[in-house]
Amino acid sequence: MLELLEITHAGQRILVQVRYDRFRTLRLSVRPEGTVLVRTPRRTSQAQIRSHVEGKAAWILQHLERFRALREAAPQPHAYLSGEIHAYLGRSYILETRQAERNAVRLEEDCLVVTTVFPPNPEKVRKLLDAWQLEQARELFLRLMRELHPRLDALGVPRPAQLKIRAMTSRWGTCSRSGSITLNRHLMRAPLECVEYVVAHELCHLRHFGHDAHFYGLLERVLPDWKARRKRLRVVPI
Repeated sequence: MLELLEITHAGQRILVQVRYDRFRTLRLSVRPEGTVLVRTPRRTSQAQIRSHVEGKAAWILQHLERFRALREAAPQPHAYLSGEIHAYLGRSYILETRQAERNAVRLEEDCLVVTTVFPPNPEKVRKLLDAWQLEQARELFLRLMRELHPRLDALGVPRPAQLKIRAMTSRWGTCSRSGSITLNRHLMRAPLECVEYVVAHELCHLRHFGHDAHFYGLLERVLPDWKARRKRLRVVPI
């Protein structure tokens, strides 16, 4: 069941979606597309929900403004033509398309080179880049997990049941209660230290599903500088 709640703070109107779920606690989130969502136990009163949201109003407005700025600064969709700038692990590369003896993608100094058997066209270049990015993402994510496992094993964190890689528009990663971790393939645009932060973040959820003090205490032990990494990731558009 979904309801709408409207509050005003500092002269600004905030529209909140309220969804009643089987959660034990009230959860408030601001989504990158500008949606404010409250997920709350079914027995929570309207007065309790309003009080909680009003107490977080300044925080909500701060995040709405940050996401608005990120959306405005987000790069335009790629045309997959030579000369475009593409991000890869925190660096900018110039796309260069060539005709060659085989279809391939590789990095050459500051260039992201895509070769095609037939004269390159944008759709073929896009498909080759997507396949290459997916392959690179899986290889990197699995490597980072292997490197983090000894630290996590020592802290009693179970291993993930499955790794999925998808193109997501609002999250860098998720962890299900069944132990399945999903990572955003577009993480490959972010600096390596930010990718490691997201991987560690989701792995820590295998022990503490919510974002409480226990979760952040665990994350602190795994990556003591996680706050700096998260701050840097926030300027990377999804």
